[in-house]
Amino acid sequence: MILSLLRYPMGDIGAEVRLFMASFVMRFGGAGPVQLTVLELAERLRMPPRVVMQAVSKLSTAEAYLVVKKISVGRGRPSRSFEVSPSILAFLGEYPGVSCPSVCEQIIKNLLSIQCERGEEQNSDGCRSNAIGFKRPPVREKNNLPSVSNRWLLAVLVSHADGLGVVRGLGMSTLRQLTGMAEAKLKSQLRRLVELGLIRSYVPGVSSAVFTDAKVSSIYFLNLNHPFLGLQSDGCAVLVLHGLGVNRREAVCAIAHPVVEHYFQQLKAEVFNLLYLRLEGYVSFLLTSHWSGLRRPVCPDLTQALQNMVSSDFQRPDGNSAGGMKISKSNWAVVIEHFCWWVLERAKGIKGLLVRMPSGVSCGAPIALIPAPDQADDTKVTTLLMEHAPVPGVSCLVINYISPRVCELHGRESELTTEDRYRFGLLTRPKASGGGDF
Repeated sequence: MILSLLRYPMGDIGAEVRLFMASFVMRFGGAGPVQLTVLELAERLRMPPRVVMQAVSKLSTAEAYLVVKKISVGRGRPSRSFEVSPSILAFLGEYPGVSCPSVCEQIIKNLLSIQCERGEEQNSDGCRSNAIGFKRPPVREKNNLPSVSNRWLLAVLVSHADGLGVVRGLGMSTLRQLTGMAEAKLKSQLRRLVELGLIRSYVPGVSSAVFTDAKVSSIYFLNLNHPFLGLQSDGCAVLVLHGLGVNRREAVCAIAHPVVEHYFQQLKAEVFNLLYLRLEGYVSFLLTSHWSGLRRPVCPDLTQALQNMVSSDFQRPDGNSAGGMKISKSNWAVVIEHFCWWVLERAKGIKGLLVRMPSGVSCGAPIALIPAPDQADDTKVTTLLMEHAPVPGVSCLVINYISPRVCELHGRESELTTEDRYRFGLLTRPKASGGGDF
């Protein structure tokens, strides 16, 4: 039921109220009327009383979401009962097939039941201190804990993520509807999740004639290994390959036909970044779904399937767009052929390494390449998220192919230094240091 609610547009209801509704449904569901005081309800849902009172007032209007009734009880006992409205229960019952990976389901449950931290002063969620005798009024101070709105936005993103934390096809318009946030607030909340390290990185969506889709949505890479999410172990394994190389644009042009080089040179940075990520997405797809087909010589069926996939995602430049290129059909076939060749070679190279790992990698195990920033020196970083660790008992593995040639084993990703996580694409640098912005 919770996943259905996370994907249900609730009109003009704000994020904090939506989080309360989801927490209430998860805690009580269709169990019937719940007789509690507001303070008791806040304690059960582990939410600030301020948020609970606001949510009850908003959700009980015309009994659209929550049915609140007065009851006759003794002194000091609850005077109201709370119950999910029949219409909402009926809606949730109509979508029993909605699902997401088990690791994401557990994270969502944790996000909807996190204890509100209390400090000496009021925090960003509005929790009041038990201390008395303030010499000055309590103030809101920024801390390193996600707010109620942060938690709701993160829960919505997780509900659309795959088992490695990658969110695709979720546009800003849909995200605004599902979170109840205006665009300015939504962007601010996304930035905050990046600052906290809960979103590793993202690639902004673009409108470009390069792609078949008129608008390509942003792609978010969530950090399922973040300690705030409450998992007992890392949600996925991390493998970092650090060796000699060139920047992304030069790498994808390696031994390319001149028409291919010209094509890449004409692409703006934001379009190229999304195009490169699309190519790496094909690599991830091949490693996950066509493991056995990645052999030499290449299986003709796999080559044709990849070519069909690439051809359907990109458009041949016909010179009709403003300042657009024009490529003949024969030359466009050369570009598509190069895309496929590059993807296959990259996938086969990564597979060749993984099969030599102690744990090996079986066919069908989810693998995703995530974007790592270009390095300042002549090196290249390739970062993979994997469902299963390639080395027993090790959640994070860093292999250096340059001096000093070492293989670093880490029980958890958090053992990496912050600077290394920036370099490997596991975190995004703050905006002031050159990080991205929404």
